[in-house]
Amino acid sequence: MTSKELSNAGVKKPVAPAPLPEKNDIQMLSESKVRELINSQPLEEIVRQFAKAEWDGKPLVEDRVYHLNKLAGLKVAIIRDNRRTHRRAVKMFKACMKFGMTTPAILVLATIVQEWGLTLIDPTSGRELAEEELKDYYCVMEGHARLDAWVISVISASMNGDEPFDFHFVFKDYSTPEEFGKAYTSCNIDMTRTTSKDRLAIAGARCKHPIVISYLGKIKYDHVIPKASHFWTTGRELKAEEITKLTYGEGDAPTFDKSLTDALTLCYESFKARFSAEGAEKVYRGVPAAQWCADQLLNHAEDMTATAQIISEKVMAMDDKLYTPIVTAKTSGKDHTTRDQTIKNKLDEMMNI
Repeated sequence: MTSKELSNAGVKKPVAPAPLPEKNDIQMLSESKVRELINSQPLEEIVRQFAKAEWDGKPLVEDRVYHLNKLAGLKVAIIRDNRRTHRRAVKMFKACMKFGMTTPAILVLATIVQEWGLTLIDPTSGRELAEEELKDYYCVMEGHARLDAWVISVISASMNGDEPFDFHFVFKDYSTPEEFGKAYTSCNIDMTRTTSKDRLAIAGARCKHPIVISYLGKIKYDHVIPKASHFWTTGRELKAEEITKLTYGEGDAPTFDKSLTDALTLCYESFKARFSAEGAEKVYRGVPAAQWCADQLLNHAEDMTATAQIISEKVMAMDDKLYTPIVTAKTSGKDHTTRDQTIKNKLDEMMNI
């Protein structure tokens, strides 16, 4: 159908009636601008606007390549906690518009994803999908960035009168949630260069462990460096195999000493409050203060609560003679001292006052 026929049929246009950028500016669309142009429409509506054929409603089968623009009516969800960035989507958009999708995405049954413990959302409106809805949905297991890129190509098509690139995919049928979980973890970790933060994001999305959630919260809301968040939360960096055990909920998954985690929380909140001024946040967001606190508590394991209370009081009462050198600390080649050493040395001074 042409755009005019779609309009006459009463189908909503794929984007809000906002001014669109010039053709050469499409790659420079900000994330907020893309959201504005999507105008909270669910993916199902956007697909229908550009679909060349209606889905027959028959369950998807393995060993067949499907094309999204020939599946009007197909409901597709994505995993809320999957790594997604606008920058990556724009990069993928450029590549797919120039060369097409070189490999198909992978879709699975949405119910199997939910049963493994992950939360699903609509890709464009961002609405969290209720459990009872998921029986009608398929879910992207691999290809989130390409789907985001396809949405950007829809905006480009709306502006330029061309076509979105061909988003194609295969269906994979997993017999159990555990089988899916191992495959999903593998394609997100084992086949890509992944950090502990990425691994713990999957663990946090699935197991809801309070320590993992606390670790991720510091990064997401307080912009703490991931390594620092390790020390502020658990007193050490978790190993890859420990994170895997947390992800799968294995019986020998690491446990955490509550007296230590509570003491670290008290220290963290004190540093966060004392160094909340603009330009000083890098102290509690960085590694040296977090590592120093963890070392102090572990070196006084007989009474970490009392040690944490002393640290907290001294941090809050810190005068400018200590505060300023900590905030302005830099590596000095002349003195052969690093920034981290300077901060830790000043904190040692604080404990001796």
